[in-house]
Amino acid sequence: MNTFLQDIMDQPTALELVLTDLTGKNRPILEQASNLIKNAPRIVLTSMGSAYFSLFPMAYALSRLHPNVHLIETSELMGMPFFPGSLYIIFSRSGESGEIAEFSSLLNQRAEKLIAVTMTPTSTLARNASLVIHDVASYDGFICTKAFTSLALIGSLICSAIEGTLTPELEDHLRYSFTWMEDNKQALLADVSNLDWLGASATFLSRGAGLGLAMTGALWLEEAARVRASFMGIDNFLHGPVEQVDERFHGVWIDLQPDELSSSQYRSMCSKQGHLITIAPGAGYSTQFHLPHFDLPPAYRLLPAALPVQLLAYQSAANLGLQAGEMRYLDWVVK
Repeated sequence: MNTFLQDIMDQPTALELVLTDLTGKNRPILEQASNLIKNAPRIVLTSMGSAYFSLFPMAYALSRLHPNVHLIETSELMGMPFFPGSLYIIFSRSGESGEIAEFSSLLNQRAEKLIAVTMTPTSTLARNASLVIHDVASYDGFICTKAFTSLALIGSLICSAIEGTLTPELEDHLRYSFTWMEDNKQALLADVSNLDWLGASATFLSRGAGLGLAMTGALWLEEAARVRASFMGIDNFLHGPVEQVDERFHGVWIDLQPDELSSSQYRSMCSKQGHLITIAPGAGYSTQFHLPHFDLPPAYRLLPAALPVQLLAYQSAANLGLQAGEMRYLDWVVK
């Protein structure tokens, strides 16, 4: 099986491992992280690549719990001033990306507080951190797949620990969503394979907790299928770029919080004759990929929604005769 497809299909098991680890023997580490965040005057979330996008659900949830939250790419942070009382949180699969290793070393030299969330607990990032949360999901091939969803899960679990909502009931709802992913992954692949425009460029649209998935969806499509992709918040898109929508337009609308407004926006987009794939839980409109609500907060709904988005990228590559994950210019990417 193609490595990217195998990583996609392995996600339910990987997410279950992460949930079991951080609600079981390593729950104290999660609580330590939540206490550090609650007591910090300023929070800075940072990373690069898909690990940066995996921070968006945490930023969405944490900004509703803490008054001073910043989400900034690490490369940008390296040229910014330091402010007293800041707590830095870095997500990284390897902990060895150039910017991540360099910036975490600088934080260590300055004795700044740093929480590292990484798949590699022996990495430079981990050695420089005040607290390390080990993402126990297995490494992906070239394209970050399980890394994206497992890091996003950890960020949301930290927020639930802060809020006091990390309960057995929430764990049960998460496990139900992982079981749904396992039971439906082959059917989702079949549904994606029947789409007739895959291999074309696409625009990924969302809002709120889904923005990180829209960004990563564009990245997956570009990495796997080598076609141009873009992303934008749906509200910004309707302020101007909507002018491009006609029969040549291909869009992916990820609606993790369906409501009357998003239903109206969906109808407006469809009236313009574009091709729009919709991924939504319990949506009040027609959707190709209907996800159960799972009784989960919006930030967690990203996890099952990621599955069809990843499969779109994989099948787009397959339709173009490409092996997703085989790169022309890069030997390895660390994120």
